[in-house]
Amino acid sequence: MRKIIIVAIICLLVIVGAVYAGITINKKKEENISYMQNTEVTKVSEKVTDECTEEYEEMENEKLIETNSNKEKISVNCSLTLKKYYKKCGHTISEYKEIPEELINKTQEELEQEYENWKVEKFSSNEIILYREFDGECGEHYVLRDKEGKIVIYQKLDTGEEIEYEKTEIATDYLTDTDKMNIKNGIEVNGKQNLNQVIEDFE
Repeated sequence: MRKIIIVAIICLLVIVGAVYAGITINKKKEENISYMQNTEVTKVSEKVTDECTEEYEEMENEKLIETNSNKEKISVNCSLTLKKYYKKCGHTISEYKEIPEELINKTQEELEQEYENWKVEKFSSNEIILYREFDGECGEHYVLRDKEGKIVIYQKLDTGEEIEYEKTEIATDYLTDTDKMNIKNGIEVNGKQNLNQVIEDFE
């Protein structure tokens, strides 16, 4: 009888031990699974965050590039006008130039850096007008007069003195009576561009 009781107790202890061991192993498995799941979630979260951040940065860079590319730039066929105002004589001389090669594909901001003492009156890919004021006289005061039957151009100095600048081949005999009278009194012209235009009108 004693033997039976001892065997029963031993069997009971073995069963209890097996059950406890099983419970402990299951708990550890569950903890491991939970840890792995949390780790995976964290990794996925980090991956999503990284991908979103990279995508956002790419979009911002694209926007920046697009903004820069949308800025109007100077073309090869752009015309450049330099307007110079001279305070002493009150004249504005416009000088027309071909666009310098180094300005091609520049933006308005880059142009302003190149011409920092000038004011940009107009900026487009095809036309640029720059303005600047000077203290002195323009030095481009001319008078057209009749000399020996031809139109002669005199340059008027700051002192009021006139010196011969250019003798043209335009005969005054073929001018209208009004033009003849104006030439006799002297036609004053300011600026080389205006001078060239007046000469062309007489030719």
